[in-house]
Amino acid sequence: MTTLSESTRSESSPEFDPFSAAFLSDPYPWFARYRAEAPVFYSPALDYWVLSRYEDVRAAFRDTATYSAANALSPIQPPCPRAAAALRDGGFRSVPTLTNTDPPVHTRARRIANAAFTPRLVARMEPFVRELAGRMIEERLWGGRSDIVRALTWELPALVIFKVLGVPDEDVPRVKEGSSNRLLFMFGRSEEEQQVQIAEGMAAFWRYTEELASSRREQPRDDFTSELVHTLDLEGKPLSQQEAATVLFGLLLAGHETTTNLLSNGLRRFLERRVIWEELCAEPALIPNAVEEVLRYDPSVVIWRRKMRAASRIRGVDVPADANLLLLVGSANRDEEVFEDPDVLDIRRANAREHLAFGLGNHLCLGAPLARLEARVVFEELARRRPGLRLVSGQPLTFHPNISFRGPASLLVEWDTAPS
Repeated sequence: MTTLSESTRSESSPEFDPFSAAFLSDPYPWFARYRAEAPVFYSPALDYWVLSRYEDVRAAFRDTATYSAANALSPIQPPCPRAAAALRDGGFRSVPTLTNTDPPVHTRARRIANAAFTPRLVARMEPFVRELAGRMIEERLWGGRSDIVRALTWELPALVIFKVLGVPDEDVPRVKEGSSNRLLFMFGRSEEEQQVQIAEGMAAFWRYTEELASSRREQPRDDFTSELVHTLDLEGKPLSQQEAATVLFGLLLAGHETTTNLLSNGLRRFLERRVIWEELCAEPALIPNAVEEVLRYDPSVVIWRRKMRAASRIRGVDVPADANLLLLVGSANRDEEVFEDPDVLDIRRANAREHLAFGLGNHLCLGAPLARLEARVVFEELARRRPGLRLVSGQPLTFHPNISFRGPASLLVEWDTAPS
């Protein structure tokens, strides 16, 4: 990468290809270069402006008067005409509701969602998560070697969010099918035939969320979905069918993928420096802060998006009105101005919780408390039941080809088994 002078920063851009194999494998050296050489730059290939410093990313999350969330879920690659037709003909009717809205629309929907996603709901999930984690560990991590993503970290968060939302057990296979591809539609690149296939799956998935919302309106149960569709706004009105289905669509789409990445990234990083894992096994009270440090060091979502409401000057660079922004959350979390020795995983870091992995402000991740609980419980159960875990040496790690959600597709671990 060529160092950029101050005079050319607003016109030139450094090498930036978030879909390249090198970037997907390890974006953090690139992030460090951007912070040092071009904290704000334009990517002509993507038509996005890129922010890499903590202060700027934090401002973009908090300042809703300057930065809009309208593009947060817009496909990076516009769907081809056939894919767009598949969505339309399949009845896909998602409307901006939470993630990609600004006040006052967002304020109303978030107030209702918060009233449904209560601390009580999260707290009462702990026995379920602990029992599920213990059972999956004992049933699936045996024999001394396993892909822990396949055995544990992918399915457990999915089963937890399904339980929260009230997805019936018999519907679980239908909901899980194609989840990674749905993320690829909005955050990745794909060929036309794959786009059409994904679009058809998204439309079917959308119809399911509408059915779920409708069934809970008619027959409420003790779950988040029932609370969501029956909670009223300040004017005494509930969310519309489309709004409720959109919230469910988003939670079912990414609500478990992010926690899967948190668990997988955490285990990878703890076991890379195995002394850290040994410390956690010896002193489980360190686990909550270790979770925060993993969220800082290797977050589940490394890039998020915003849109400029008006022209602005950021670090001496003129960014035009309506410009699309990429917020490099993974870079902000390693900003040297905020975190001492940012490239060191320090499970005792005093300010680890200042990370931006869950966003900030009124768009702070709705499921953050549940993700924290799941990570704490799973790491506690693994430390207690499989303290001898080790990474299988020499294994290649692969990552899904999208710009935002990052975690290893598989992670081979091994451990010593007791003699028979």
